[in-house]
Amino acid sequence: MTRRRSSLASFALVICAAMTLSACSSDDKKPSAASSSGAGIADTPIPAAPGGDEIADLQSRWWGWAASQPAATNPVSDTTGQQCAQGQPDDVWFVAGTFGADAKRTCTVPAGRALAGPLLNRTADTAEQCEAFIAASDGEVVLDGSPVDVKKVGPEAVKFTGVAGNPVTNSAGEVSKQGCGLWFTLAPLAPGAHKLTISGVSDDFKVSVEYTLNVAD
Repeated sequence: MTRRRSSLASFALVICAAMTLSACSSDDKKPSAASSSGAGIADTPIPAAPGGDEIADLQSRWWGWAASQPAATNPVSDTTGQQCAQGQPDDVWFVAGTFGADAKRTCTVPAGRALAGPLLNRTADTAEQCEAFIAASDGEVVLDGSPVDVKKVGPEAVKFTGVAGNPVTNSAGEVSKQGCGLWFTLAPLAPGAHKLTISGVSDDFKVSVEYTLNVAD
């Protein structure tokens, strides 16, 4: 993990259609992220979720989640949080960036659910493309005013399936690529309201996402 102190202003998140860059990016599109105006991954008092690094196939699972909905109900295209519960797995709650726009999302999160997502991420045909992307990427995650651990992940093989009309791959079918990005995980949050901001920048691509997360009792 690379850590530096930064003053990035507030993605997923991290995403790009057809998978290029993104806090989601695929081969021909820009990354999905959260916007930023500084540089440096924050040194943080909030560690990654216990066992977060061991979430099996995290990148593949996230990409599959992001590509599991058509544009109208896609959680990456969503700017309000209305779609954030779409397709969520039972063991982790995924968050996302955007395709380049800023977003403010309000979501209800089940109690006891760990969180995970990218600041910026992409899929690529080669490991070298991923390495160049990571080298140009930076970002910050802030939870309730405190910075969160961010980890550079990949390149590694990812495989997932998209549905017809999804804005990530733009087509239905299985995808096998190299995946990489800046990622974070968080242990389950206490019941109540929390503010999560995700900021990221890669070259001239910037995105900013602010989540209000209402965790159930």
